Amino acid sequence: MIGMKYESIKTTILILLVLSSIVLTWSLWTYQPQYDHLGENDDLVAEVTTNITKDASEIIRPTKILYHIDGQHFGTFNETELNRVMKELRSWEIDEVHNITHTVQDQGLADFLKQNGQVEIYFPDPFPLELYKSFIKKINDKDHSFISFDRFVIDVNSEEDGEGIVYFVSTGDNLVYEGRVNSRLTREYRKNFYTTATRYPEQIEYELSDTNSVYLPKDTTIVERVDYYIDAIEIDTFKDRLFTNSSLVKRDVLTTGEVHTDGTRLLRAYNNKKYIEFINPTRISGEPAQTTDLIQTSIDFVNEHVGWTDDYRFFRWSKESQTTVFKLYVKNIPVFSQNKLTDITQQWDNNDIARYFHPSINLRIDLDSIKVRLPKGEKVMEEIISKPNFNPELLESVTVAYDLVESEDNSQFVSLQPIWTYRYNGSWKKVEIKNEDLGGHKDGLE
Repeated sequence: MIGMKYESIKTTILILLVLSSIVLTWSLWTYQPQYDHLGENDDLVAEVTTNITKDASEIIRPTKILYHIDGQHFGTFNETELNRVMKELRSWEIDEVHNITHTVQDQGLADFLKQNGQVEIYFPDPFPLELYKSFIKKINDKDHSFISFDRFVIDVNSEEDGEGIVYFVSTGDNLVYEGRVNSRLTREYRKNFYTTATRYPEQIEYELSDTNSVYLPKDTTIVERVDYYIDAIEIDTFKDRLFTNSSLVKRDVLTTGEVHTDGTRLLRAYNNKKYIEFINPTRISGEPAQTTDLIQTSIDFVNEHVGWTDDYRFFRWSKESQTTVFKLYVKNIPVFSQNKLTDITQQWDNNDIARYFHPSINLRIDLDSIKVRLPKGEKVMEEIISKPNFNPELLESVTVAYDLVESEDNSQFVSLQPIWTYRYNGSWKKVEIKNEDLGGHKDGLE
């Protein structure tokens, strides 16, 4: 009896094992894992597949803010602080913009700008007021196409008939345009920003002429030296964006590099040079014809052709030569390079691109940083004015910057070395101070 029960149990267990085996086998045969779809044109290595687009307010950015308080001056180029200010201004409505240059000529532009209660917001180069309309809520609907400015000034002490006063200033042309805002806005700005501005580094004024002064820090300035691993942007990425039909483009390999052409336009990449040059030969002879809205057109072109591969910002432009330059910035500090690695440069002719330079690298990984103490403004000015045949009226700007230094041991590493730079007679130069280890090479910068 016991034997029969034992045999029944064995039989039941065997049946269960057989059924389990059948189910498991069926599951293995019919299992279909859920993979992400990989299209025919997808690559296993990540590449630049879409343009990184930005609008004008992201590309045209302030470089510095300066507060004039009871005969003292305080300023900063800190990106977080400047972003706070620009966010505040976005809600402003400006009316009654008109030319008041004649009223400040006797006083002198430099003295006018440093009056108690004035706040100066610096931009790297004059740009049309029409573009500034994308920054704030409203500027009155009059035609402002003839107005350009590189300094936006807020008078926090002004209040007339319930209105505050702001100014658009072109320092190079010595032009001043006044605008009106609701006085509630200037009062709020005074409360939220002006009254706490003494926490910024104190600035010392160096008078250059009746129309221009530069303000440099009273004490030393601490800036981080940053090392980066860089990534290459393949030339095919530029080819696919710059030619209308890339399938018609032919490639030639030369001793100096490689060239891609569709028979009319040409894309060139040089050996051991980390940038590309795009040329439209039909547009680079003779005097260039005017291009409509040159700065905005240049921004749109980058948006549509590879895009903003790093934090490039509006830096300078020339209506006469029809050129624009967008410079690499890191932490709101401009980066200079002697090898065209930090500028996107365009030349236009009658609304068509004639020549285009774009770095073929981007900064990928922040590897290391070391704090560097830069000399105080007094030492910087002493070095600048000691140059042979120095003319103070030709000194336009002095600022902290980075010098991009390529590694001699590894082409995939660069170092951003903090330096002082100055713009003199239209050219940027590096301040070389004796007995100070500031890095870099010769004093010319690009």
